[in-house]
Amino acid sequence: MAHMAGTTADRGGAAEGDLTARARIRYAALALYAEYGEDRVSMRRVAAEVGVTIGLIQHHFGTKDGLRRAVDDLVVERVVGALATVEHTGTPAEVVEARNVAVREMLRQNPQLVSYLNRALLEPDGRGAPLLEAIVDLTTREIEGLRRGGLASTRASDKVQVVRTLVDQVGEVFLRPVVEAIWAHIGGDPGECPSIRITVEGH
Repeated sequence: MAHMAGTTADRGGAAEGDLTARARIRYAALALYAEYGEDRVSMRRVAAEVGVTIGLIQHHFGTKDGLRRAVDDLVVERVVGALATVEHTGTPAEVVEARNVAVREMLRQNPQLVSYLNRALLEPDGRGAPLLEAIVDLTTREIEGLRRGGLASTRASDKVQVVRTLVDQVGEVFLRPVVEAIWAHIGGDPGECPSIRITVEGH
C-alpha cells in the first residue's frame, strides 16, 4: 500500500516570520490575486500587504508579469511538494491513488490556491495558459516516469492518463463549491450533500 511520508502545511510548513521577503511577497500576491483577480491588484497593494517597498518587489520580480510568473511557479511547487510526500510502495493503482489524494488534500488545505487556479485557468484572455501548460507538463513527466517504473497502468495511452490524473486531482476540488451552492439553494441538508464522481473515458 502506498503511504504519504508527510503533509505540506500552508506556506510551505514555515511560520510567516520564517519566510524570506521574496517568499512573503509571493504568498501575498497569491492571496490577493485569488480574492480579487490580478487585474484589480497593483504592485503597490502587494507591497502594502507585505510591508515592503515597490522597489523591493521590482528587485525580486522585475515587473507585474514577473510577479505573476512567480506566483504560477509557487502553485507548481506546491503540487510537486504534495507528490513528494507519497512513497512509491504498493500496487500501481495504490501509488496513483495515493498521489492523487495527496494533491487533493493539499488543495483542500489551501483554498487560496484553488481560487487562484480557478481565476487563472478560466481567464478569457489566455493569461493562465502558461500555468496550465506547466501543470500539464509536470503531470506528463510524472506519468512517464511512473509508467517506466512500472508504477502506473499502461492500458490507456499516456495522453489519456495525463487527462485522467489531472481530473482526479483537481476536478472534485474545483466543482465541490458549485455542488454545495446548488445543494444549499434547493434546501439540502449540508451533511448530506452529494459526492462528486468524474469519469474520463478514453484508451
